[in-house]
Amino acid sequence: MSDTDGSRTVDEATLRYIGRLLGRQDAVEATSLFPAIKPETLVVRLDTEGYPADIDEISLEIRAYTNGEFHVSYLEAFAGDRRRCRWDRHDQSHNARDHFHPLPDARTDAAVDRTYPTDLTRVLETTVLPWVQNRLGTLWR
Repeated sequence: MSDTDGSRTVDEATLRYIGRLLGRQDAVEATSLFPAIKPETLVVRLDTEGYPADIDEISLEIRAYTNGEFHVSYLEAFAGDRRRCRWDRHDQSHNARDHFHPLPDARTDAAVDRTYPTDLTRVLETTVLPWVQNRLGTLWR
């Protein structure tokens, strides 16, 4: 499976592996690999039971490519509003190859350079999932 411009190939094996790993976690409500509206993506919907009542949905959208590029988005829906941030590895002109687009809207002009582990599973383990856990604490303040 190639992306829309054909320049990179979706890393289906990695996304399947991550989907199996995350799907076994108590905090995960459901996983959906390559849904029709996001055909290159693993969507991970988190269980919102432990979140404040005004949080309607929390999800991660993960894209991985065989050239090592990735995009991991965190999405938060509450009271008709949406917040988003994103961890990226890809070549572009606005930042270093590894960078982070912060809440509330993952704007390009707010992106900051980062350095991530080589393997996407390690990025999830050491960067993304700890950030999600900290975010839960922030939402309760």
